[in-house]
Amino acid sequence: MLMKIVFLVVILMPDGELRSKTTIVDTCPSVKVIGDLYTQRMNRGEILDWNASCFPMNFEMKEAT
Repeated sequence: MLMKIVFLVVILMPDGELRSKTTIVDTCPSVKVIGDLYTQRMNRGEILDWNASCFPMNFEMKEAT
């Protein structure tokens, strides 16, 4: 089995558009660092809101036949 860690961020833009970014990471980023980064962007009016999640995903490794 192959396990990868996925970091997902969804951002609500001032025009109402939702943007998402998914990244494969070695470890989940610091909640404080990410929170500080996006809170600063909200305070500057660059984004309206955001949410993030980091979770493992497992993949079956099937042999080629």
